[in-house]
Amino acid sequence: MTEAGTRLARGRRYGILAYGSFGIMLGIALAVAGSILVGLSVSIFLAGFGFVASDLELSTGAMMVSGLVVGVAGAFCLGLASEGPLGRGRRLVGYETWEIGLGRIVAAFVIGLIAYLVHGFLVDYVTDLPQPIQQANEVVRAVGVAGMVAMPLLGVPLSMAIRYAPWEEGSWLKRLETPVMFVVWAVAALVIL
Repeated sequence: MTEAGTRLARGRRYGILAYGSFGIMLGIALAVAGSILVGLSVSIFLAGFGFVASDLELSTGAMMVSGLVVGVAGAFCLGLASEGPLGRGRRLVGYETWEIGLGRIVAAFVIGLIAYLVHGFLVDYVTDLPQPIQQANEVVRAVGVAGMVAMPLLGVPLSMAIRYAPWEEGSWLKRLETPVMFVVWAVAALVIL
């Protein structure tokens, strides 16, 4: 194979790794954001109907509309997550563990940075909206910060440890790497909130 062909093959190989890493990490980020937003929506509805005490000074109608907007945004995020590589159960195979780990660390950081920048962009637009909508924007910030900090330091290394561990072939423990990343990202985002 010529040098140009080798370079092209290597570029294609790492392009597939980047696509797979970004797809999985984006799916996890969307699933985390969607889950938190749907939970926030439920709590807004419960507070709006008076089932839970709340210090918000909003009318029932404003609470219902806010809950509906937040719930639709959360369901949209969950729908996008289920349609991506994460929802299809796609796994990266044929790569060294360190390559997958490094790809996922870079992907988590970049996706977290994008979420943080989206939060910064939306801050000016949601300042005049009800507080539950502002809280939903804070969820985007928390998911972004967790993606930039907790995932590269804890989530991805833990999932790579599970992937690299000497489980027997076909063990259900091998399938825990994606749920572990989801749990770490979700818990970190909730702690940040």
